[in-house]
Amino acid sequence: MSKMFKIFKPSSGLIKRYQSQIQNNRDAWRTKIKKHAFYLSGYHKYGLYTHDIFYEQDPVIREALRRLPIQVLDGRNFRLIRSSQLDFLKIHLPKEKWITYEQDMEYRYLDPYIEEIKAERDEIYQFGCTNYSDNDWPSCEVK
Repeated sequence: MSKMFKIFKPSSGLIKRYQSQIQNNRDAWRTKIKKHAFYLSGYHKYGLYTHDIFYEQDPVIREALRRLPIQVLDGRNFRLIRSSQLDFLKIHLPKEKWITYEQDMEYRYLDPYIEEIKAERDEIYQFGCTNYSDNDWPSCEVK
């Protein structure tokens, strides 16, 4: 009976052999879960991207929105107004106009600005500048 309950310990060669498959399987599961969460959220039915629903009062997001080109900002504002109107009317866009997960992953328009702002913030803290706090940095006005 004790042989039946013996714990199987794979050899190190076996682990090395299948490590890439295990990692690929983990990545596939993560992708599937992210995709499922994206479709469960429901904002793609209104034509919104993930970056359209970021919290605008966050100082980093506010600064990133301020740095956006006017055409991209107008597109974002149009999508937000359209989604508000659709929500008020309790309807969704036609399925042809829904945002897919792949489209959303490609169109992350705030990422370069957020990375740039975080790099600037790290540089300010690295030099020991104490003029900024977490609440008021970055301000909406350029000095």
